[in-house]
Amino acid sequence: MPGRTAMRATIFQDGPVSPRESGGEPRACAFPATCCLANGDIVCVYRRGKEKHSRDGVFVAQRSGDAGRTWSEPVMIFDGLSRPVPESVHGGAVVPAADGALLAMFTAVPVREADSYIFSETGRQLEQIFYVAVSPDSGRTWGEAVPHRPPGTRPLRYINSRPLALPDGDLLVPVEITTPARRQAVMMTRYAPAAGTFAPAQMLADDESGRLSFGDPKLTRLADGRILMWLWAFLNEGEETIQAHECVSADDGRTWSPPRATTILCQCAALLGLPDGSVLAVANVRQPPEGIRLWRSPDGGRTWNGAAGLQMWDARKFRMLGEPLAGVAAGKSADDGRLWEALPGFTFGTPDLVASDPGSFLLTYYAVTEGFAQVRACRFGLAPAP
Repeated sequence: MPGRTAMRATIFQDGPVSPRESGGEPRACAFPATCCLANGDIVCVYRRGKEKHSRDGVFVAQRSGDAGRTWSEPVMIFDGLSRPVPESVHGGAVVPAADGALLAMFTAVPVREADSYIFSETGRQLEQIFYVAVSPDSGRTWGEAVPHRPPGTRPLRYINSRPLALPDGDLLVPVEITTPARRQAVMMTRYAPAAGTFAPAQMLADDESGRLSFGDPKLTRLADGRILMWLWAFLNEGEETIQAHECVSADDGRTWSPPRATTILCQCAALLGLPDGSVLAVANVRQPPEGIRLWRSPDGGRTWNGAAGLQMWDARKFRMLGEPLAGVAAGKSADDGRLWEALPGFTFGTPDLVASDPGSFLLTYYAVTEGFAQVRACRFGLAPAP
């Protein structure tokens, strides 16, 4: 693929990860995060509840030993609903540590008003409790989740981004926060698995002019050793999504370049650096035609294969296409940009991306099909366009 920007995708398989409920009320499974283990196994963690944002969320994991073709039954990571003050999981991420253990990091909120939407005024008064759980056996079983307050972070803190393992054994952990000025910002901290402690967080992306908010930070290691991070960026006035912004670190996350706009207009994204120096990005796009799109950069994120990319999940046809955008007809108008109000109605989102079989990739995401949210996985390959 080096030197070529046009590409096509071949969809090998696309289907559910989260199983259907046998009897009883179906559950909404959403906000997956995925990682690949040293032995090639893939672990996907996600939130399960009555609805995507209901106050009864638990956190579960599923494993695949065959590059995402089949999946184990869900294993519980955290169920806080039976506590004296019940806790509901918001979302989280998963990452393998250098010692072979698997770590899940997630946030949960006390359930004081069961009907309180998490981004409502009432919901924003609840501290997001930051948890770390450890699995010694590749996600088959999980130890008790330990609460943390990463130093320097705010009470409204969120993680849905895979931490990045560093050469010294620490994990680089991006955290989205809500500032006292009610804008979204991104901080970075380090977690030492051996000590079970977080370092003081540093502010990475906060527009003090008040114009922009930044969220959903996603990391990848580039072939030249740099770390690339993408941020969802939107205007605080009108909550309109603009081009994703990027930050780059050349010293393992100690210092970062200021946020800079890319050419890609999208929301929550995921990045995957490849050995040949190229980078893949998948992201939600809520402008017509809505869905999940994929782009490729041949030069470590400096340039991308046009603003359109490939249409992967198509929100109108409810299936994976893998087609260049030029071959996809325009659809209905996007939502009016009121992000917090619109979130419960989103029918797809939170894509994640890992390398699976040689020459192929696994895209995990959630989508509403047959009226309910499920976690899904798509195996696909890429080749230069003819």
